[in-house]
Amino acid sequence: MDARLTQASPIVVTGMHRSGTRLAAQILEQLGVFMGADQQGDSESVTFMLINEGVLHQCSAFWTEPMSAHFALSQPEFVERVAANTRVTLSAQIGNFIGRSGWRPGPTPEGARPFGWKDPRNTFTLPVWKRIFPNLRALHIVRHGVDVAASLARRHSEALRAASGEPVPPALTVIRDDALGVLSSRRGWTLAEALTMWEQYVEKARLEMADIEDRALEIRFEDLLERPDEVIPGIAAFCGAPSAAKDTVEFGSLQAARAYAFRRDARLAAFADTSRDTLERFGYAP
Repeated sequence: MDARLTQASPIVVTGMHRSGTRLAAQILEQLGVFMGADQQGDSESVTFMLINEGVLHQCSAFWTEPMSAHFALSQPEFVERVAANTRVTLSAQIGNFIGRSGWRPGPTPEGARPFGWKDPRNTFTLPVWKRIFPNLRALHIVRHGVDVAASLARRHSEALRAASGEPVPPALTVIRDDALGVLSSRRGWTLAEALTMWEQYVEKARLEMADIEDRALEIRFEDLLERPDEVIPGIAAFCGAPSAAKDTVEFGSLQAARAYAFRRDARLAAFADTSRDTLERFGYAP
């Protein structure tokens, strides 16, 4: 793989599914960060998404069940083997990421146009990407756990109902959905299960961020919606965008009303209250 690429400092967007990672990727693009010519509807580079899925599969993991990846990629020798395979795959597939964009890595990280990719799976595959890109930067997007759980449970419910035709499929049901991949009928189906998944993703992201210290930045989804004029300049500085780039970001799509949406739903507010200890452990209140 081109040494100029491995010496670069890509911005790797991490965070739990339904936490605002797509919004973060869109903002990065407006700041001049190249996020791939092969993006699908959720602003994910197909190249990096498929590679991440392959890494998870090598760990007998899936995005809804990621913990075996956490344990497997805690072993340095295993990480090195997976990273070696991933380098080969990325070298063969990087052309798809670049497409017809004309993007090329510069001779040094300072001279290159910033690039990166968004994928919640990065949260658990980051040990591999750290080995491939020693200078990478991680941008973690975190959102209130109840809003995430509600969004995820609703998404799964709709997909499972469309696939099975049943409001509550049997516990052993496994279906394939074009948008979500392989799903069981329980993981992420209930608010409680979805909140557990949120816990795992946030805790893992913060663990990985602590390892790279000043090359990591955590942004609250709510702060981004409510105070974009304060948050976006920090993101621009973090990713090395020109100082004037922050003025190119369109704030019109940032709807402050989406922050803490659960508080307008009595059922979700009650669930938040019963989950107080979990939420407070990660810096959120009911």
